[in-house]
Amino acid sequence: MHPDRLRELLELVRSGAVTPEHAMERLKAMPFEDLGFAKVDHHRALRKGLPEVIFGAGKTAAQIIEIAQRLNDGEQNVLITRLEPTVAADVCAALPAARYNPHARIASLVHRPIEVRGRGIILIVCAGTSDLPVAEEAAQTAELLGN
Repeated sequence: MHPDRLRELLELVRSGAVTPEHAMERLKAMPFEDLGFAKVDHHRALRKGLPEVIFGAGKTAAQIIEIAQRLNDGEQNVLITRLEPTVAADVCAALPAARYNPHARIASLVHRPIEVRGRGIILIVCAGTSDLPVAEEAAQTAELLGN
């Protein structure tokens, strides 16, 4: 849950627009939601200031889609790394708002403006063309995390 969403929910409870019981229902899956094959961290943005990241390597398209949908339901920005093109096609079909960069093997769903949090400059260096996908992954990850 993004800190702004939690603040909005608490304000709604304070104003009486939402009952404490309704708020508890919305927070029930917090901080972790066990899907059986993965635990989704809904409070990462509250604890760390950065959204959950899905490491796509070794996961099926169905698993990635379910994790992303759970994060997406919370209106969090979602970053999926190490996403193979065949799996990415299924993910993007199920989540039309997802944007896939095949060179970096990253997909993202951006619901909230990315808050710039970086201080200074990040330098990404690679030795040759075979390193370019990893360099692109690092650059896009840094950008999506606010650098």
